[in-house]
Amino acid sequence: MRYLIRFITKNAAGDTDHTDKIISAPAISIGRATDQMLHLRDRRARLQHACIEPQNGDIHITTSAMAGVTVNGRSQRNIALKPGDVIEVGANIIRVIEAPDGIDFALSFELQEDVAAEHLEQSWTTPTSGVAGWSKRRIAWSLAILVFIFAFALPSISLLHPGAASFMRGSDLLPDDSWWLAGPVHSAHAATAASCENCHSNAFQRVQDETCMACHSVSKHVAGAAQAVIGETRCASCHLEHNEPPELVKQHQGLCADCHQDLPSDVDLQPAGDFLDEHPDFRVSLLRPTPSPGGGIDWDVAHISLAGAATDDRSNLKFDHKIHLNSDGIITPDGKRVVECSECHTPEPGGALMQPISMDEHCSGCHTLSFDPDDPTRVVPHGDPEGVLQTLIEYYSARLLGADPDSVDQRIRRPGASLSRADRDKAAAEARTKALQVAEDLFERRACVNCHEVSRRDDPSALPWSVLAVRLTKQFFAHARFSHAAHDTEVSSCNSCHAAAESESAQDLLIPGIDSCRDCHGSAFARRNDASQTPSTCIMCHNFHFEAKGNYE
Repeated sequence: MRYLIRFITKNAAGDTDHTDKIISAPAISIGRATDQMLHLRDRRARLQHACIEPQNGDIHITTSAMAGVTVNGRSQRNIALKPGDVIEVGANIIRVIEAPDGIDFALSFELQEDVAAEHLEQSWTTPTSGVAGWSKRRIAWSLAILVFIFAFALPSISLLHPGAASFMRGSDLLPDDSWWLAGPVHSAHAATAASCENCHSNAFQRVQDETCMACHSVSKHVAGAAQAVIGETRCASCHLEHNEPPELVKQHQGLCADCHQDLPSDVDLQPAGDFLDEHPDFRVSLLRPTPSPGGGIDWDVAHISLAGAATDDRSNLKFDHKIHLNSDGIITPDGKRVVECSECHTPEPGGALMQPISMDEHCSGCHTLSFDPDDPTRVVPHGDPEGVLQTLIEYYSARLLGADPDSVDQRIRRPGASLSRADRDKAAAEARTKALQVAEDLFERRACVNCHEVSRRDDPSALPWSVLAVRLTKQFFAHARFSHAAHDTEVSSCNSCHAAAESESAQDLLIPGIDSCRDCHGSAFARRNDASQTPSTCIMCHNFHFEAKGNYE
């Protein structure tokens, strides 16, 4: 980058002079220190006050000063500059001007005419040669020796023997190794804080990862199977102790963005720097049924981008949300009523995931598995096709043989009479025939087929019907953290994110995309967001350490 700095001054006659200086550098440093490219003369400026550098195609001025820099009358800490902008740092005035040919960025620099003299002049005191007859050198050496004895030599005794450490720490007069603490210990480590050697196993060495792993069972942060993203970074590089305020977990966006904004080419991940506009589309983990060699179904996990194709939910379930969520209500055994999402979808304790859907708890109130109008309390078992037929055979056998005290159909066995082999065969055949007729009605027309994929089998030795197993995905975002409880607000509803009221098929994947989340969640840097957006860092939704691929089912 080629920068032009135009220094504007006034001569003795009151005329304006200017001197141009061209700098070729990636950025221009601004401050009161003599090593700064643009040297500020006002003592109210910091030694390294700000920096002008390119960012995302624009030229920005950034500063770490809490008060920021004044740009066009407003305090800013990071803002894009354009010709005409005026930057003020104390008495220093920097204007962005049109860049001439061959120059990437140009600015002018001048001092306010009414600047107070005390802001530009340094006040010096007359140096002293000594105190009470002691030279400065003698005083300095004496103080250095005292510091060495009380701040290093005596506390070091604690390192010689555990007994000496206990004695020194229990004394109110002698200095111990607690003098070396740079700050308080976090409350999470309060139980071990009294003994420094619990973490600092080797004197005057950094805390080792092995020491952390002795208490904390976590894995290194990896991408894919074994590709380390952060290399050999130590635990203590991120989990800093003895800081003020005490904070063991970094919340700053740079914790993730410093690496994920520019990933190595061999890492199978998309770059991500900020949720507002530098985050890839969501990827969901979906269960996919595949035929197994034994004739059953295996379930594999597919990680699919919501922006791509094949995002249908293949759970083998047949379900119409639109019918069940009809605003006019649906007909139930208890009369017509409006069904709410919360009747079936109940959050787990804590509100993160949803509890599993079950036939007995959520569906049987409306969808009964009764099969005999004369005995509506009798039902067949759910989820066991073989058990359905067996239940029906036993039921109708009991009716034919009179074993059921409530039975009105006793055409085979008469009281006081014994059954011949022919009677038993006749009862078994008639009961099986009746059971197959009722089972056909249940499987193909009235019950099972409403929610399940049912097909006929050609194998005469097996059950005539095949019902595909249903498996619902429990956790769609295996490596993300989400709480339904936190999103249960007055301005949000189930349908505002999931659009279930318009879904007519269970294959519709009712998971919102990233644009839906951006309505409320924005950049980690608040100044980039709209008034309705909450600043959102990576760590808000993602754990740094993850042990498994997630519970998908």
